[in-house]
Amino acid sequence: MVSMLVLLAGLPTACSGGSKIGNLEVRLQDANGSLLAGGKVVSNTQPEGQLKVTGLTNSEGKVIFNDIAAGEYEFYISRFDYLQKDFTVKVIAGKTTTLTFTLEKESGSP
Repeated sequence: MVSMLVLLAGLPTACSGGSKIGNLEVRLQDANGSLLAGGKVVSNTQPEGQLKVTGLTNSEGKVIFNDIAAGEYEFYISRFDYLQKDFTVKVIAGKTTTLTFTLEKESGSP
């Protein structure tokens, strides 16, 4: 009976629009504006209670993280033959934040 009360106590926040989750879309391109698939996007830090967020960009050069905790994240982006890029972003509850990054080729890469 106690566990049922705890479960019910958590429902009003989710149902009343008091959600504390948002979405993040990250897009990658090269210096020529070509989309980059296979870019690894990983959070180094995330809000308390949020597991590490990680994904690979698809053929459209993007990765979407849906329903992640609102708050500040530190990410890095890496891809073979490109320089790693670090960034900080604040995910806002109830919104989708979209960021586009241009990755630079490593020296000596074709």
